[in-house]
Amino acid sequence: HQSSVISDHSESSIENRASKFLQIHDCFIIAENEDGFCIIDQHALHERIMYEQLKRRVRNNPLESQKLLVPESFQLTKEQSDTLENNSQLFEKLGIELVPFGPKTIAIQAFPVLLAKAEPADFLRDVIDMLTEKASTLDADSLFDEVLHMAACKAAIKAGTKLTDGEIEQLIADKETVENSSHCPHGRPTVIKFTVAELEKQFKRT
Repeated sequence: HQSSVISDHSESSIENRASKFLQIHDCFIIAENEDGFCIIDQHALHERIMYEQLKRRVRNNPLESQKLLVPESFQLTKEQSDTLENNSQLFEKLGIELVPFGPKTIAIQAFPVLLAKAEPADFLRDVIDMLTEKASTLDADSLFDEVLHMAACKAAIKAGTKLTDGEIEQLIADKETVENSSHCPHGRPTVIKFTVAELEKQFKRT
């Protein structure tokens, strides 16, 4: 019986050593690497990953969408309605299905799967407001890129979200699959790296 307890404890220790990362304050992930360790901003990194995925998927086809169990409706001003009509192809690319729902009211019937973390009505309002504000200053490609930036931010893991070990492992793995993973779409760093040599210097071990 004693050997069984020792064996279980050893297996547990091995498992703990295998998880060479730690989430702190539900915002940052400390992960060991070959030279030392890095600190990951979970929201900034996931925002970059989401942006790259969105950009890649809409290149040739609209985003995959799913029907909402209960369509979300909201009222539009005349200006918002005009913006919606003038950018109907953009919303089709995003996989957002809209239908009239009474006077000055629109209903969201389908929403992109990749943006499942976003609130459909809030997201649509924000996109319409951004398009209304910037349509006169940006060309079509730049405008759509701004929309993808917004979509990535809305869909990304938020700061303050507790992650499971599996979610952290997936986030770290996905980091290696995207370009420019060192910065989020807005230019903020996603990762700060520290080497063992830098730590030794701080602790006056050199």
